[in-house]
Amino acid sequence: GLGPMRAIELVSDRQAKTPDKTAAQAVVRYAYEHGLIVMACGTHGNVLRFLIPLTMAEEELDEGLAVIEAALASLANA
Repeated sequence: GLGPMRAIELVSDRQAKTPDKTAAQAVVRYAYEHGLIVMACGTHGNVLRFLIPLTMAEEELDEGLAVIEAALASLANA
């Protein structure tokens, strides 16, 4: 897509596409506890919204993505 905003929809069942608000809230909490602000949005609160500043350094982006990756991995381990 165009522009800096991106989103990831979390679902508990890929076939049925059942919204997973609990997982989204867990990722938001994990990210916050590790210094990253992420928004949960969408009709069901299961979408993670990212708005990356156009002036962000690549190192900062990598750091933020590492937090998101760890947060998503923590869901798989739960």
